[in-house]
Amino acid sequence: MTLDLDANKRDDKLLITTIQQEYKILAEYKMIESEKLSGIYVIPSYANSLHWFGVFFGRQGFYAESVFRFSILLPDRFPDDKSLPTVIFQQDVLHPHVCPYTHSLDISHAFQEWRCGEDHLWQLLKYMQAIFSDPVDSIRGIEADKLKNNEAADLLMTNREEFAVRVLENIKESKARVYDAPPTEDPHYIVFEKFQTDVHGPVLERIKAGKSKQLETASQQANGGLATGLSWVKEGEFKPLSIE
Repeated sequence: MTLDLDANKRDDKLLITTIQQEYKILAEYKMIESEKLSGIYVIPSYANSLHWFGVFFGRQGFYAESVFRFSILLPDRFPDDKSLPTVIFQQDVLHPHVCPYTHSLDISHAFQEWRCGEDHLWQLLKYMQAIFSDPVDSIRGIEADKLKNNEAADLLMTNREEFAVRVLENIKESKARVYDAPPTEDPHYIVFEKFQTDVHGPVLERIKAGKSKQLETASQQANGGLATGLSWVKEGEFKPLSIE
């Protein structure tokens, strides 16, 4: 009987710990949403919240027009574990901070260890944006032997024309694989479809109409008019509020 009680207590403790972790991970996702990061999108896997799917869209510099898929693997005890999340690209990415063999991104120059309550995933994503936006600045002050890809760093500093050519090959490969079949059946895997007028056309028109309505509402407010029909989610809550 005592053994059964002890086992039940352990199961209850494990359940509570798991629920608390799920809430913390959900909070990380909500923070990312509130930051409104452009050009980078992530979502936790439906099957395992410690595995996130992501896509990075390059907007400027060497990596403009790139579409790099990646995964984020969180430590088992995230965010309480001091171990860093692992970021792995699904293809070759020439960058001084990306290992050419494992395709993993080195984030240790920004995060020496994970500090619960201080470090957050949105900061990791901002770091990704920064190092792809300005790879030269990302390696400034770092010794060559501390970089994951010395060849990329050398090309970047001594032969940028060749570096740009090699990166362009990565970009072409990434764009050629945008519409590949998902490697998993997870419903949260980010999927892209080619534009089909009969399927996506009506959605596009609704988006355009929505933008027009927003501009009209903004104009009314600027002229002292009253805005109606607005709805939003109150900060920090999931309850929708409305003005009728």
